[in-house]
Amino acid sequence: MIETHRSIVAPSECDGNRHMNVSHYVRRFSEAGQNFLAIHGAGAAAYRPANRHFRFHRELEENSRVLVVSIAVGGGAHRGEIVHVMEDADRGFVSATCIDSDFPELPTGLPATLGGPPAKARPRSIERGRYRPVDVDTLVARRLAMVAHRNRVAASECDGDGRMSDGDLVGRFFASASHLWSYAGFDMSWFRENGHGGAAVEMKLTRHADIAAGQDYAIVSWVPRMAGKMLALSNQMVAVPDNRPLASISAVSIVLDHDTRTAVEIPEAFRRKHAARFGELAAMGVY
Repeated sequence: MIETHRSIVAPSECDGNRHMNVSHYVRRFSEAGQNFLAIHGAGAAAYRPANRHFRFHRELEENSRVLVVSIAVGGGAHRGEIVHVMEDADRGFVSATCIDSDFPELPTGLPATLGGPPAKARPRSIERGRYRPVDVDTLVARRLAMVAHRNRVAASECDGDGRMSDGDLVGRFFASASHLWSYAGFDMSWFRENGHGGAAVEMKLTRHADIAAGQDYAIVSWVPRMAGKMLALSNQMVAVPDNRPLASISAVSIVLDHDTRTAVEIPEAFRRKHAARFGELAAMGVY
């Protein structure tokens, strides 16, 4: 793997716990991908994977120095994918990984490995491959999902080609996440009283269409399952007013004890409250 990105975690990129926000992990992986192309003489090509799979292993704290290394996969089931590994440059641990696939075009001659992605990057709780759009009208009508966010894409959220960047796209999903957590039973007062917080451990993003500046949109969100210490938070961005699918994102998340930095069991009362919804969503094959 070759070095494709170096940076530092700025205070403005952190949440209330002084850990880097998920959207900035995604932004750095996008920059690493563009740098990977540029290093090999293909910088004129836009780095635009339609499908991205992320795993988060350990938080990067404020002022941490960040290093990303990257490689293409040249054979096997992951052929044509590009893998990125993000590390803490001072302490050497792997913080997050990203596997990018489904490129509209990818230059030939990129350095590649035949061995496939490292174990820490391989999908675990979310299957590889693209998400298929779901019928969000039906989900909302049956009270299986909620509209968690509405807005318009700003020019400042777009790359030079006028299309929304993946970092800003993920940022919009996570800006509405507190409403989905509350919908699932984990409102802010519950988190405060218990000294807990939510954290993503795995995530997948699929783009269904170009998202340009000026696009009005809504984010429809639902919780397809809870089990043990994990729950899934799923979302689909749709165009307004025609509900055309724009992007899908799902995150497998944990409830984190801030003192011990360990995952805690999801209360049985929360699982019982949503059991009927889980069954309906599973029967419909919704991610």
